[in-house]
Amino acid sequence: MRQLRRRLPVIGTTIALIAGSTLLASPATAAPELGPQLSTYEGEPDFTGVTTNPETDNQGGVENATMYGAYIPSSGPLSGKRVWCIDRGLTQPMGSGYDEGGKSTVEAPELAYILAKWDEPRSDMADQMAHDMAIGEHVHSSDEIDHRDILDDRSLKEVTDGIGWNEDSKNLKDLGAEAFYDEVLPEAYDLSARMGDEAEKYAGDGTYKAKVTIDEDSSAAVVSLVNSEGASVPGFDGELTVDGAEAETTTITSGEEPVEVPLDFADEVPDASVSVTFSGLPTGSVTKWDPKDFDADDYDRANLQSVIEGQETTAEASDSYQGPYTPQVSSQVSVDEIAELPAKVTDKVRLENCAPGEPVEDTKVEAYAEEGRITQSEDAPGDAELIETFTPDVTCDDDGTAEFETDALELDADFVKPGEEKSVTFVASAPAAGANEAWSHNYGVPSETVAITMPEAEKPDDNPVVETGAYVDAADGGTNWKLIGGVGLLVVAGGLIIGTLRLRMKGN
Repeated sequence: MRQLRRRLPVIGTTIALIAGSTLLASPATAAPELGPQLSTYEGEPDFTGVTTNPETDNQGGVENATMYGAYIPSSGPLSGKRVWCIDRGLTQPMGSGYDEGGKSTVEAPELAYILAKWDEPRSDMADQMAHDMAIGEHVHSSDEIDHRDILDDRSLKEVTDGIGWNEDSKNLKDLGAEAFYDEVLPEAYDLSARMGDEAEKYAGDGTYKAKVTIDEDSSAAVVSLVNSEGASVPGFDGELTVDGAEAETTTITSGEEPVEVPLDFADEVPDASVSVTFSGLPTGSVTKWDPKDFDADDYDRANLQSVIEGQETTAEASDSYQGPYTPQVSSQVSVDEIAELPAKVTDKVRLENCAPGEPVEDTKVEAYAEEGRITQSEDAPGDAELIETFTPDVTCDDDGTAEFETDALELDADFVKPGEEKSVTFVASAPAAGANEAWSHNYGVPSETVAITMPEAEKPDDNPVVETGAYVDAADGGTNWKLIGGVGLLVVAGGLIIGTLRLRMKGN
């Protein structure tokens, strides 16, 4: 059964404050929110939750209570901030009771995680109250911060089943008791359990890192938020900035697994970058504000409570992706046929669609030789002879093309024997490197192949014809003797010639 708080009479518009507090006027139109010290203030501070029953929560003295919710002071350095009381039973926070001298940073990874993820204004009153009461439970019970408590720590469920809630609370009245007990509290129990489980699982040491990679295979940006242990941390909002592609969405929420965001690359050859910024992340610490009357060794319920507020930070990451560029290769040898040796031949190579401005690493041009004519194939056959390898330095121009020519391949005079035929072919290639994919020509491409045919040497004639001649003329201009033949014929016929000459001489 719920324990109801008896409404206490309030006389006039002035209220006596505890232990040296000043007297403040409260307009009759102001709806009072009774705090642990039973004081009311016009809008100071704004409270989002409900307190325990001050008549029964009285370990530190009568009419005391614990506050489950956020306070939003309207003055002093805490003005407009959502802060959380951490000292059960001490006086509710007043904005003017704090200054920068009492501000400090306290390492509290789990509490920082809870505040960063769930501490925010909400439009629905019941939803706001459920979240803030759940947060308040963790703030009060946290062992990551020091407390000056004079009341026992109780869970929300223990309060409901024990000392009960302050049903004179303005917030509870505005919402309605039925909605409070049937909606707010059950949701607050569930939220508190979830907050505790998540903080234990994901807070780590309080540091977080954003990650993003561009997956070229799936054409997607893969985004995650991880903690100090490398586990993905869900539930935090991130914003993508994309260049060179269109993202399916630019707003994401981190998940227990990396989040994939499809990308539509703007160019046929992608050149894109993606960055992600997660905001509102915990820093691993909270800001603590001690009141001006803070005295760790001597305090009572007249002292203002210390309060904490969350801290937030961002995490960023980026990735870029260029390519892949798929170079297209064409080439032309300096001569198609050779019929005379020695000779020289070069291969001029042109690349298109290579990565602009990037070196085309490990480019090589191999020269092969085969007897007879070469047949084009994907790879060099086993009987092809590798006779030379050229390794030119190649850099793709800004327009995505590159041209280069090999050194001369020198073919000696005995490279092909007379009457035989040989072919030489060039194969240009390079492995994948940088933004360029691997590329290669086939073996035996006609434009890269030279046919070398050497004619047979001329054989000597078995019956050569040799022409010689001699003229023997008579002194008187008579008959001429013309003898046609070689020296051997003259020797054989020598006697006949001499005899004829003698006869002619005798006749004279």
